[in-house]
Amino acid sequence: MNVASNLPEEPTYSESKIYMVYDNTVDFIKNLMYLVKKVFML
Repeated sequence: MNVASNLPEEPTYSESKIYMVYDNTVDFIKNLMYLVKKVFML
């Protein structure tokens, strides 16, 4: 039980870090697409 309760802490931390990077990448791509669309509209 102790090992199981101690384990989740680190993987969730690394997972949240990966998720943050993924989220930033998605935001960056969305902004890029928005800029590209704006340029082609002109």
